[in-house]
This record gives sequence, structure tokens and C-alpha cells, in this order.
Amino acid sequence: MVFRYLRDMNQTMTDMNWHELQTRCYTPYSGRKDVCVTRGKTGVLYPGVRVENISFPLSIDAVQTAIFSCLSEGDIPRQLILPAEAGAVDITEADTRFWMEVFDLECVRHDSPAGGYQDPFFQSREKQTGLHRLKELTEKCIIPYSSFPVTAILTTDIGIFTGVNIEVSDWQKGLCAERVAIAKARASGAVSFREIRVFAPESDYVSPCGACRQVLNEHMGDASMYMHHNETETTRLFIADLLPYQFKAGRLGKKN
Repeated sequence: MVFRYLRDMNQTMTDMNWHELQTRCYTPYSGRKDVCVTRGKTGVLYPGVRVENISFPLSIDAVQTAIFSCLSEGDIPRQLILPAEAGAVDITEADTRFWMEVFDLECVRHDSPAGGYQDPFFQSREKQTGLHRLKELTEKCIIPYSSFPVTAILTTDIGIFTGVNIEVSDWQKGLCAERVAIAKARASGAVSFREIRVFAPESDYVSPCGACRQVLNEHMGDASMYMHHNETETTRLFIADLLPYQFKAGRLGKKN
């Protein structure tokens, strides 16, 4: 069996398999093709792929991508579905075990993800990129420790993806709204990121953290960020300008 996926802006249904999902991994440094799917309480399936960063600690593993995609849509993860073949996500790894234990996930392996899939990500641009939508998304933020909501809307080559900040008991494993949106977009097949809008209603002035600046620069350094400070004030900047003297992949080249 395969799960159903809305592939394009016309919401055409097409089949997907593990190999197709592996092509969506962003792993230029390790080459690992870790993928998985999380089934939410609603029955919806959320894809997960590995998303690496040149600053390696900022990499997002496949299980985290799938779980945070689920949580950011207001769903609750219930099942972790992994490829049946050897060499896939290792459930003995510390990070994978952490997510399984925190959310009490049932783990199963399948030749292909079983069941029906509904894509919750694609929305019309006119209705989904404004301040009103950013405000609505604050209700989905998971912020039990900071009480500091942040939301993001990412426009890509295949559609629009939303992100909210999500906190968990291990503080360093939480993600900001910008990184949640990027991980969701990668898992859904986006390869070109055009602009991102961010809103933080509890802040006097919206500004991405250093970790997000590094990740944004890797995936969309030439694109624009719109920071919505309040009802009337918005700042537009090129993402590359948010991180002068960036650490880039080319710096890893070996010297003769």
C-alpha cells in the first residue's frame, strides 16, 4: 500500500513510496536518507525526512520532522511508521527513542506507509500569507515553558507551509516556527523557498534567533523575510543580511 499525497497546487492525488520520500531528504553532508511517517490521532499521516545543516547540531532528524509537522497542525502523534528495509531510521538511536518515549508512540514497519493521507499544508496564497493568518496560528503554538508564541508562513515552489514554535521537556530539542516550516516544506517536496513571514505577538520587535538565521541562510539565503512587529509595522530584509560572514558549505572543501 501507499499513502496519498497532494502533489501540486491543483491538489492532484498521486501515489508515493519510501523511495520518493527519500529523494526529499536534504543531506548534502552525510548522504543519509532517513525517512519515516507519523500517524496522528486524527488518522492523518505526516511525512518526515532528514534535514541537515552545515552547522551540524542544527540538523533535524526525520522523526522530529514528522512529529513536529503533526503537532504544528494541532494533531497528536500516535504511531511511528518506518521503512521495512534495513538501514532505515534506527529506533535504538537516542533521539529516536526520546521522541517515542515522550509521545508514547507505537512503532511499526511497512514496505510502504499504510492508509490514506490528507495534505494539510497547501493553502491559497491570498488567504494564508497575511497577518491575520499569522495571528490565528498562535493558537497552535506549543509553549508550556516560555509562553512566547511565534508563528511563520513559508512560501515555496509548491505551496505555502506554516510553522509554530514547539517546546518539549528537553529544551534543546524544541524548534522555532521558522525551522518547523522549513522541515515541513522539505518533507513535502519543496525545493525552492521564496519568502518567509514571522510574527511574535509578545515581542516588541520581531527578530529570528541565531539558530534560525543559520538554517534560513542555508535554505533560502537569497530570499526575503518579513517580520510583522504589530498591526502597522513590518520590516523586510534579505535573509543573507541577517547573518553576515556566513558559515557555508564551501568552507568544508579539502585543501590539497
